[in-house]
Amino acid sequence: MKKLLCTLWAAVLMSPAAFADNPQQERDIAQPDSNFHIYLCFGQSNMEGAAAIEDIDKIGVDERFQVMSVCDVDQGINRTPGEWYTAIPPLCRAGTGLCPADYFGRTMVEYLPDSCRVGVIVVAMGGSGIDAFGKESYADYYATTDDWQRSLMDLYDGNPYRKMVTMAKKAQKEGVIKGILLHQGETNNTQGDWPQKVQNIYNDLITDLGLDGDKVPLFAGEMLRQEEGGVCWGHNDIIARLPDMMNAYVVSSEGCKGASDGLHFTPEGYRELGRHYAMTVLKNVYHMLPGMPDRPAESLTVGDTDMEIQIGTGIELNLTADFGDGFTENVASLASYEQTNPEVARISNGKIVGLAQGKTDVKATYTDPTDQTLTATFTLQATYFPFGAEFIHTNLFGEGTYVEDKRTFFPSQYGQMGWVYSSGIDMSGYKYLVLKLDKVQNTGASLNLYPESSIWGNCYSQSIGSNTTVAIPLQDIKYTSGDLTGQPVDVSHISIVALWGNGSGVIDVADMYLTNNDDYSNDAVPVSSVKAEVTEPDGAVYNLQGIRMVDATNLPKGIYVRDGKKFVVR
Repeated sequence: MKKLLCTLWAAVLMSPAAFADNPQQERDIAQPDSNFHIYLCFGQSNMEGAAAIEDIDKIGVDERFQVMSVCDVDQGINRTPGEWYTAIPPLCRAGTGLCPADYFGRTMVEYLPDSCRVGVIVVAMGGSGIDAFGKESYADYYATTDDWQRSLMDLYDGNPYRKMVTMAKKAQKEGVIKGILLHQGETNNTQGDWPQKVQNIYNDLITDLGLDGDKVPLFAGEMLRQEEGGVCWGHNDIIARLPDMMNAYVVSSEGCKGASDGLHFTPEGYRELGRHYAMTVLKNVYHMLPGMPDRPAESLTVGDTDMEIQIGTGIELNLTADFGDGFTENVASLASYEQTNPEVARISNGKIVGLAQGKTDVKATYTDPTDQTLTATFTLQATYFPFGAEFIHTNLFGEGTYVEDKRTFFPSQYGQMGWVYSSGIDMSGYKYLVLKLDKVQNTGASLNLYPESSIWGNCYSQSIGSNTTVAIPLQDIKYTSGDLTGQPVDVSHISIVALWGNGSGVIDVADMYLTNNDDYSNDAVPVSSVKAEVTEPDGAVYNLQGIRMVDATNLPKGIYVRDGKKFVVR
């Protein structure tokens, strides 16, 4: 199997560069070694390493897996900051324990060709909030945190971000940064603005290190799961928003054993989590699927051939190749895709992100290890307010319940539940947001709009009362709470649409949608397109963003508007 993977990988690697048998031996580093693949790792205690290092963890570490020393305290274990060493734990710094980076690196060199080395740089601090790692936010965090946290930051000269960049730049003289690993969130458990802060750190690293964001992803590990006794498992819903905002992937913690404190993993839990990181990286950076049999696939199927997706949010595609003998594999990240209406959705690396209201037919093409080509087709329906249970966030505040087949919302007293848009959605092209109920609600409900990614920010709230149809005039609303109260709401970026309950009753929803019709009937054509039709009554063609198409006789595939009516180019 490794021979097969090496053959596949050889097609995308540059010619192997020789490196010293002793990782610490001096060598010519005028040109970085393209086969030395470096990963930045940061986070709090789980990335720092909170489990005991056992004898099994100290033996059999391949010299191709290396760690750069970062802290002066490493001199106590005979390591000099800025130098590379065989990655025998501890990897973060002297005095820390086993962490996910340990078995991440071990697994990587197990599957990558022998010409490749893997290096990790770990900057982590137990208990630290995400602001401790920000390029700018670290200063306020340092000034307001406790002495213990300051002492940990002092190990990185008081500025963990700057230390990470300094060491990464040194590493770039010898190798190539291929990805960034993150495990942090317990301190920021379920905080809605956490993804934006992570995005800021990621963007700053990409810029300051001169990296290509399309080629250097972020890999964020889940918190300890509820079934393993985790107390911060709710943050996994927040982590799941990252891929909608940047080039990021979520690393599952399923099956990773938890320690009794409900926060950390056992030694075996860290080993398994490290393997999960590696498998996610191998799949999405190297396009490898370790363990795939070297034989033709018998079939290619899609989990759901008629999918509903949420605009502004992504879902993982289940595209299964069956190789027989009970072996199946999700090959969505390895396939290519053709759409009849590409404006409706973006499909890349096995993930679908809704872009605009509409429907598109999709053809997936996968080439198996024997160069056999298989195809599968499916349909995507994109909407702003899908009613599938997987799209309804029941715990925006409180612990709500949702019954999908009846579209019944039980928000609980003072609870909020609804739709979250990680990248935000633009409602400015519509006149109304319309909510229709099956019957009068009995929980003192309101419909709330949040431009920010947190329910604690500025909000517009519309009481539902005894109405069964509520239409919010999007062009005229003003904030009803927050520090912008009384000012106009910018509906070009809405992050959360929530139903709020004042009591223990229910909200039975018939439908919710955006429209431009003054009778509140459903119509997906944006205001910009309607206005264009009025000022250009001569058959001009516009796309759904209201941009006039210069050559209406040679349109690419998509949905367009002419004289106020939509049409499709296939």
